[in-house]
Amino acid sequence: MKKLNFFLAVLGTCAFLPTFGQQWQAGDSIKTVQKDTARIDQFRGNTLNYTGQDLVDDSFPKSWPIFGTKTRMAIGGYARVDYIQDFDGGYDRFQYEIQNVPVEGDGRPAQSGYVNIHARESRINFDIRTITEKGMPMQVFLELDFFNLDRGPFNQAPRLRHFYGVVGRLLIGRTWGTGSDLYAVPATVDFASGDALTGTRRAQIRFEDAINDKFKYAVGLEMLEFPGVDGRDFEGQASQSLPLLVGRITKSTKAGGRLFLGASLFQLRWDGEEVIPNSTAVGWGFSFSGREYFGDKKHWFRWMASYGQGFGSQIVATVGTQSSAVLNDDGKLETMPAWNLGAGVCFNLSKTLATSLNLNYYSIDPSEFRDGQKMKGGSSGHLNLIWSPIKNINTGVEFMVLERVNVDDNSGVGRRLQFMVKYLF
Repeated sequence: MKKLNFFLAVLGTCAFLPTFGQQWQAGDSIKTVQKDTARIDQFRGNTLNYTGQDLVDDSFPKSWPIFGTKTRMAIGGYARVDYIQDFDGGYDRFQYEIQNVPVEGDGRPAQSGYVNIHARESRINFDIRTITEKGMPMQVFLELDFFNLDRGPFNQAPRLRHFYGVVGRLLIGRTWGTGSDLYAVPATVDFASGDALTGTRRAQIRFEDAINDKFKYAVGLEMLEFPGVDGRDFEGQASQSLPLLVGRITKSTKAGGRLFLGASLFQLRWDGEEVIPNSTAVGWGFSFSGREYFGDKKHWFRWMASYGQGFGSQIVATVGTQSSAVLNDDGKLETMPAWNLGAGVCFNLSKTLATSLNLNYYSIDPSEFRDGQKMKGGSSGHLNLIWSPIKNINTGVEFMVLERVNVDDNSGVGRRLQFMVKYLF
């Protein structure tokens, strides 16, 4: 505990230090000029985190000043409606994840295709930024959407996506994890984004800085919210006693893209609740991903790859499937290796028309104690066309094919067609 307190104190101190000798520029102002961006968002409306001078340099359009201060505020987001035509009875009616592909005979109730219309992806955010008298940037960011899938179809309560604060180079709160690479997230119409992705949004404490003009690094302590431990029929529950330690190094490229190398070290733990002994195991993993532009920076391709022991806890496809570790017959945790691969390409056919193709694959090496009807891998493919008929309006259509493979090698394929209309504000 003393070591942890010391580490947190060092992080807090570092937030107020200059960037490798560069002093904060007193009198710096927040940029309010709109960047020359495409009408179709290349990051699918996902929030990019900035700290330090990067936060100052980022444009902050449509913001207004708070009288008597250097603080500015903006409200953003979008309203969106989706039409889903499912052909094979996928078990999630709002997004298509690999785990929700039907597999005949695996114990889940069979269902046929259906239609669904919903507005759950709609979101709103509040962004407040300021600069101290000594030039230190600060920010508070809050974003909500309505993807509460544990509620009924008509109880679309707001859900917290992001809520964090930035002080200098220190970020504290809930947002994309340090190991999440938004440059490698597919530009899909489906909310699950192809599913086989690395990293989720987490509560965290993160410090990041620039090494030079091209390289940056970040290190964070995060809450592992989905440890993915399969307790089988043993008493107890998954319960962490240590945070996730994660770091990354990124490099910007000449074409405007980015390379990303991440590493994670974490604990997986089963609390026997004084009925059986507690059991712990060490998990680790590495990821390499990025995005690069081509064709005079009009088009881009993305890729993502990761591998680790107990790394199912870090891959979005496994959330809720207990794919990181399993208790053996002696009540001891056994971790399972996991990996994922993803690639995609986006062509901006014009300023108002874009198309993309994305493929993703995920797999674990299951323990002998894992139930045969549980998932061990799968893949997804998404092809879409997105059009911006007028400014601030995006509409699109996407066809997706997904496959789920169980431990007993039984598999199933699901197909879905999705349309969307989105108004950005």
